[in-house]
Amino acid sequence: MPDSIGEGLRRIARRVGDEAGISALHVESGARIAFNGDRRFPMASVSKVPMALEFLRRVDLGEIDPADTIVVTTQEFRAGHSPLAEWSGARSVRRTVDSLFVLMLSASDNTATDVILNMSGGPGAATRWVRELGVTGVEVDRSEARTFADLVGLPDTIPESELYRYQYFRMRDALPETHRQAARERYGTDPRDTATPDGMTDLLLAIHEGRGLSLESRAWILDVLSRTGAGRSRMRGRLPRSTFVAHKTGTMAGAINDVGIVALPEGAGHLIVSVFVNTLRRTTSRRERTISEMTRLLYDYFLEEFRGRGAAIAVARRFGAPCIT
Repeated sequence: MPDSIGEGLRRIARRVGDEAGISALHVESGARIAFNGDRRFPMASVSKVPMALEFLRRVDLGEIDPADTIVVTTQEFRAGHSPLAEWSGARSVRRTVDSLFVLMLSASDNTATDVILNMSGGPGAATRWVRELGVTGVEVDRSEARTFADLVGLPDTIPESELYRYQYFRMRDALPETHRQAARERYGTDPRDTATPDGMTDLLLAIHEGRGLSLESRAWILDVLSRTGAGRSRMRGRLPRSTFVAHKTGTMAGAINDVGIVALPEGAGHLIVSVFVNTLRRTTSRRERTISEMTRLLYDYFLEEFRGRGAAIAVARRFGAPCIT
């Protein structure tokens, strides 16, 4: 890593007490830069990326038909962000499977996520597929229902069937505030549902390369991720407005994250960036600014290094030719 880039990342990270990690990979050259790249961070809703890959694997095998219509009952509505539950009028809704997949990724809908996760074999299946793709450092351990129960300190003995949205709110509100705050603190150090920046960058590279995906599924997930509406002050915050970014945000307790694939202009190729911030001691705006500044620093560096050379480097690497980068 160039000294100036390393110092720049360290300077930005100091604003959040060094509770940040980033991993950036220039796809065509293989050049990589990381800061705390092997450190584990809570994924929050970034976990929906590995969940999506197991779902798509089953779609490609013909085990799941995205065109099917299913009923999502009120007992499946989840706490946290869920436009589906909010739009429902507290009644069961009929939705196509593909619409639930889009809600899961582009809107980070927790209800849609647990429906998709359950039809795809659960958290363990998502982690196993990540491993089969050759990626380490990414662990999916819990459903959204169980994660939100842990976030406020509800006991593990409560069945997941009782953790639906309205019942959850009643149980949560009955807990003392000190109990709930202690649970929020624990979330930041829980080893479950965590990823290293390096591991998540490797997983995004697998998506970019189409590893384990049909051409249709690769195109689908990249399209949906490019329509993510959240996090405009994070990865996208300081990039040119015309930049193509396929990304997924995550927000829970002290965790504020954004991971994605960025198309560099001027023939410079593609940049994969995974940024995680985890602290309850800084404001949301400061944590989001950390993500946007780190992303822009690396965007500018890789653009300058590989302007006009991305395609040529990719060809040279593909055919094993020597390539000076």
